[in-house]
Amino acid sequence: MTEQFKLGIQPPIRESGDIAGSPGCTLEGPAGSVNLDQGVICALRHIHMTPADALRYGVRDKGTVRIRVQGDRELIFGDVRIRVDPSFALAMHIDTDEANAANLGNGAQGYIDGIQEDG
Repeated sequence: MTEQFKLGIQPPIRESGDIAGSPGCTLEGPAGSVNLDQGVICALRHIHMTPADALRYGVRDKGTVRIRVQGDRELIFGDVRIRVDPSFALAMHIDTDEANAANLGNGAQGYIDGIQEDG
């Protein structure tokens, strides 16, 4: 979300792939530029897992949970969407600002602190 201030846009917080009606932008790089009419979002925090993982943790696809991360800046992330698919590997995706708030790095572990919605 920090980038929105630098870019002057206000991306909606949505599930990955839900870009309808979102702002666009122009991406420029050494090989040229690409203009996007829409597609700028801040992805809703989520956890990818297999069906076996979902069964193990007692959650369902499209459910919502709270995740507790421990450490020197312990934090509970609410509104974490569960995404279940056989091709997924167990991983939680949050943005850089969220990771920085809890002082997290790649490979940090969290725990389901509660189920908010069953899905």
